[in-house]
Amino acid sequence: MNVEKLRKNFHSLEPASAENLPPQRQVDMLMKEAEDLIVKSKFPEGLFEVRDTKVNVLLERKLEAGKAFQTNTKKILRCLRKNHMSRLGIYGMGGVGKTTIMVHVHNRLLKKTNDINVLWIAVSQDLNIHKLQGDIWKALKSGDLKEEDAMKRAAMLFDQLSKRGKSVLILDDVWEHFDLDEVGIPVAADGLKLVLTTRSFEVCRQMHCQEKIKIEPLSPNEAQSLFLMELGPEALSLEIEAVMKLIVEECAGLPLGLVTMARTMRGVSDLFEWKDILERLKESNMGQMDMEKKVLENLKLSYSRLRNREVQQCFLCCALYPEDRLIHKFELIEFFIDEGLIGGLDKREKCYDRGLTILNKLENVCLLENDQGMVKMHDLIRDMALHVMSATSMVKAGRGLTRILSEDCWMDGVEKVSFMENYIRVIPSNMSPNCPKLATLLLNGSLWGDVLIPESFFKRLEGLKILNLSGCGIRELPRSISDLVNLRALLLRECRELCRIPYLGS
Repeated sequence: MNVEKLRKNFHSLEPASAENLPPQRQVDMLMKEAEDLIVKSKFPEGLFEVRDTKVNVLLERKLEAGKAFQTNTKKILRCLRKNHMSRLGIYGMGGVGKTTIMVHVHNRLLKKTNDINVLWIAVSQDLNIHKLQGDIWKALKSGDLKEEDAMKRAAMLFDQLSKRGKSVLILDDVWEHFDLDEVGIPVAADGLKLVLTTRSFEVCRQMHCQEKIKIEPLSPNEAQSLFLMELGPEALSLEIEAVMKLIVEECAGLPLGLVTMARTMRGVSDLFEWKDILERLKESNMGQMDMEKKVLENLKLSYSRLRNREVQQCFLCCALYPEDRLIHKFELIEFFIDEGLIGGLDKREKCYDRGLTILNKLENVCLLENDQGMVKMHDLIRDMALHVMSATSMVKAGRGLTRILSEDCWMDGVEKVSFMENYIRVIPSNMSPNCPKLATLLLNGSLWGDVLIPESFFKRLEGLKILNLSGCGIRELPRSISDLVNLRALLLRECRELCRIPYLGS
């Protein structure tokens, strides 16, 4: 829909001129206008527009003290001052503070600038153009948009926004791109600037945002300051303070996580409770705590919105690695291929292209972080992923274990087990986990010294498809590995002590 068409649609809605009506009808119209003026004359706001900014000010969290908050605020305001800038995208992971910053910008614009109209619209997760049009119309103080025809609604909205002059339209929490003309947002109009917040860089790109600003997690010092501010003024013992700092580290600078945990711990003075909460955070086992209900469920929305099972499964695979681990992209892609998540392609190069595309997707929606060709997971994003697959996985990667967990800990319904990068030196001689559904077992970098894998270990793991023993200090593989007839990937990179492998023909 082009601009000229929108204008025509709008003008087609205007009433006929009084000059073209019969005399009696003209009199009736003039009488009605006179009555309206008499009624309006009793109220000051009836005769001229009153812009009461106090009513429009939004409640905001007091985070202005943070350096990153101030820097991002200045950057956003600087972009809004540029004449050529009409579309600005603010993106970042869930709970990182995008809305908080924009609420502050919104209020600052209202208080400091009298000649700019500032409109705030919360966009629903499942985008509904009809509802979005109605919400913008209400924000314009125009009442309810009763017109039902989509094109006419867009034309009316287009005309109203075009008449407003200098305006900033803030669309908060946009999950997918949409056609601005279809809604009736005249971004090309002189003076109208559009700002959107989203979890996806792709949305910023598809909405043609000229500037894209990523909101990053807080620095360690800012994170601790926020936690203490939300915790309240109570004094902490030295022991509790030490545990508190570790809890702050586990939140990895995510404001939503920090605020939620601080409020959970308000008034708690027993050291054992603080230590227990820390252990739950480390184990990604938060039960029905607010951390699970408010933070993990919030982050899970980004996972659910992927809407592609293969991409979702690739994301979950990343959580099998240790916390804070930088993972080489091609190592991950090889893992995806072994898992059967990238298939149907006749060349390895095409598989790599597909894998890199998936990783880009996960980075663009802020579920993975890029670090010079490597990727990593934010700690709370990883906790969310582990929470999603908690019923079918056992992940003890990078936990400093010196013994493998006993058979009682191996659930019969488990499908993935990761003991990656531990210091296991002993596996009991009669150990035989009963996990018929286990498909992926990751022991890479975890078996140290001259560890002997007993014959019984693989006896009841007949469903195993991927076995990674790379970097382990083993000298031989048990003969029972020959019975793993479903095995499709046996990884033995850098097993420098390995000198005996049984027959693998079957």
